[in-house]
Amino acid sequence: MSAKSYPFNVGHKDVWLIALPTAVAFVTEPLVGIADTTIVGRLGEVDLLGGLLIGGLVFDFIAAIFYFLRLSTTGLTAQAFGARDDASQAAHLVRAVTVGFIAGLIVLALMVPIAEFASVAYGASPEVVEAFKSYFYIRVLAAPFVLMNFALVGWFLGRGQSFVALILQLILNLSNIGLSIWFTFGLDMGIAGVAWGTVAAQIIMLIVGLLWAVVQLGGHSRLLRKLGEADLLNVVQIKRLLGLSGDILIRSVLLSAVFSFFASQGARAGDDILAANGILLHFLMVAAFFLDGLAAASEQLCGKAIGARWRPAFVDAIKLSSLWGFILSGGLSVIFLITGPTIIDFMTTSEVVRQTARDYLLIAAIAPVFGVLAFVLDGVFAGATMGSDMRNGMIVSTIIFALVWAVLTPILGIAGLWWALHSFFIGRSLVFLALLKIRMPDLFARVEAGA
Repeated sequence: MSAKSYPFNVGHKDVWLIALPTAVAFVTEPLVGIADTTIVGRLGEVDLLGGLLIGGLVFDFIAAIFYFLRLSTTGLTAQAFGARDDASQAAHLVRAVTVGFIAGLIVLALMVPIAEFASVAYGASPEVVEAFKSYFYIRVLAAPFVLMNFALVGWFLGRGQSFVALILQLILNLSNIGLSIWFTFGLDMGIAGVAWGTVAAQIIMLIVGLLWAVVQLGGHSRLLRKLGEADLLNVVQIKRLLGLSGDILIRSVLLSAVFSFFASQGARAGDDILAANGILLHFLMVAAFFLDGLAAASEQLCGKAIGARWRPAFVDAIKLSSLWGFILSGGLSVIFLITGPTIIDFMTTSEVVRQTARDYLLIAAIAPVFGVLAFVLDGVFAGATMGSDMRNGMIVSTIIFALVWAVLTPILGIAGLWWALHSFFIGRSLVFLALLKIRMPDLFARVEAGA
């Protein structure tokens, strides 16, 4: 006997009602990185800029490891939203926020070995390492707040409330930029001011987000009733969250490992290459967060379609998100090529770093086009809670990256490193497409049977 379904349509408007606010929200995050780089870059010391870059990469690695909190929370919440299960939505939020808090405490407990490992792994000069540690040991205090905020944003996105996620992200990032400028220049704190600005901004976002979520759930009393209905400590649901999170964790570790390896290879080529690659990576990160808007749309709509047990909406969400992804990525590449030299000159006063970044601008600017399907299908798999397939696809694409790097880098140098990164995106896209084709019939066969 088939379970009840809740039909709904997915059109261009539905995709952009989620993608546009989410893209605007996500794109402000690399803008914070750009602002931090500019703030430190205006201090005129290459060592500080290199230390900031390594610190940013370490925290990007930590955040990526625990990004499963955002992805798994969105997917599970979207399915509960599609099934019109309010109690489960409340339970998913509380479980995810709790996991985020515990994970943040673990990061704090490991901060010394993390810092020492990064100092050796990136192979930077002693001056850069000193600047990195000055930044790291302050910013790491924000870890519990960052990870709980991941859960909050994921929950709002799972409910299709991308505008709320936008407001929270704007509160976070605008306060981060403002406080970092004030602490660095107004209070003359140097690179430490940028770190303290991040800590304060994360606390502000968490307070606002939790209050907003409680209001959305009807207040404190109603929230407690919903949690009682959902059985917050339900073993099956906790295992489901942890199992999905474990697969996405492996996926995230591999993704971060690729980018960390990319950065370490730049560091070993010299401080100037390290700083130039850091600037160019910000271009890619801006594009990535725009494309993450479409990934979030495919995630929410596909998750909702599975919860609602409606296959046509699932298919339409994939097609429309991919179409707009290619249009958007092509436009961004053109913009980067046109405005890149001016932005590079603004972000650093070092002539050597400026010229090096210009030399590799073209190969960095075309990266978004190669990454479109990887981003969109990441969202599809997360919404469908296909964690094991996300993990397996990432393993294969990481192997492809390593092979291309080994072949091209001895021949092309840093350009070969960038082409290896492109191959990573392309490989991931092809593997995900193949897995989706294989899994789709079984996925909806189980859903339509009420599984």
